[in-house]
Amino acid sequence: MLAVGPVALFAILGIISEHLTIKEPESVSQARAVAMRIEFVVDMTRSAQTPEQKATILAAAARAGLQAEEVSATGLRGAEPPDDIGSFRSEIENNLSPAIDVKLRPQSATSNLEQELIVGIDRDYALSFALPSAVPDSRITDREISDLLATMAMFVPVILLSLYGGRMIALPLQRFSQAARDLDPDKGPERPFDEIGPPEVRTLAKSLNDMRSRVRAMIEARTRMLRAISHDLRTPLTRLRLRAERSGEPPLRAALLADIDALTLMVEETLVYLRKDISKENQLRADLPSLIVTACNDFADMGHSVTYRGPDRFAYPCKPHALKRAVANLIDNGTKFARHVNVELHVKPDRAVSISVTDDGPGIPPEFRADVLEPFYKLDSARNDGGFGLGLSIVQDIVQSHFGTLTLENAAPHGLIVEIKLPSPDLINAAS
Repeated sequence: MLAVGPVALFAILGIISEHLTIKEPESVSQARAVAMRIEFVVDMTRSAQTPEQKATILAAAARAGLQAEEVSATGLRGAEPPDDIGSFRSEIENNLSPAIDVKLRPQSATSNLEQELIVGIDRDYALSFALPSAVPDSRITDREISDLLATMAMFVPVILLSLYGGRMIALPLQRFSQAARDLDPDKGPERPFDEIGPPEVRTLAKSLNDMRSRVRAMIEARTRMLRAISHDLRTPLTRLRLRAERSGEPPLRAALLADIDALTLMVEETLVYLRKDISKENQLRADLPSLIVTACNDFADMGHSVTYRGPDRFAYPCKPHALKRAVANLIDNGTKFARHVNVELHVKPDRAVSISVTDDGPGIPPEFRADVLEPFYKLDSARNDGGFGLGLSIVQDIVQSHFGTLTLENAAPHGLIVEIKLPSPDLINAAS
């Protein structure tokens, strides 16, 4: 825009100024040209020495489109009749030199010319010129066409060069945007951004590649740390369990084993959350109702009141184990605080899906709905439920990996509605 804008403004102002200028009609220009040719023929005839030279001059003028014949000079005498020939012919007379004796005459009986302009040569004879018809004044003059072509010759190359320059800058940025969307620190080339183009673009590409390398190094360091924690914590927990089981006091043994189980569960949940296994699962076309029914049956077999409503069959591209885990986490949270949990599956016309998990528990206050999605956050009412505050965080990560959204709303008169909205398969394929 900075390149094209000034040129466009200059061209527009030039066109406006041309239109504001009073232009000469084409008929006036034609009358001036005819007058100049008449004066030239008159001067040449006056300088001729013989009748043959005069005849040659008149023949040449006829071939040039200006017919003339020699007449008596008596036609120059007397008053000039009213101008009934038209303003064009009057304009021709006005453009002739004042030194030329000229009269406009209608057709005479002795002349073959329809409209006569009699110009005196000497005292005895004159030349009678046939006046051409005036060309109609067009709405677009040759000058305007010339100005338009000149403007296009200046304007079009600038536009093309600006578009080319803009593409040279925008194309690498588009590639960067696509590479950033598809960037996976654990997969792909070491330096996914092409370090080509202008110096600024190359510098940006190098910075992004260096950042990706640092992120990958941080992930690898975190993975090594998790493996060390997994090994170092599980070994002492196993020894504690063996020692607690050899305890001779049943109440103390039961309390120790319960604490060890809780600690083991917390460690396992933390490690699973930090590993982000959901990102490594491949996407498959799975029967979504079967996944949800299986998760509902697992809790129903443990004595919880869980029901399913929705279609019996519907194939949907997803990460089956991750999505089943998300539904199971929501059902698990519902069974901890409510007597009944209802799971519903809705399929929209564009094949987008909505999975809602509704319970009849106390619900979540609106001011805490964003907080409960954060890792390790627990409401005061959930401090003693045995969890570690990772259930909804894991669900949020799984839903985002499917390009969906997670919403929490309180049900009426009480309870909580957690809804998972997943896009249509076409949008998922396009994003993938």
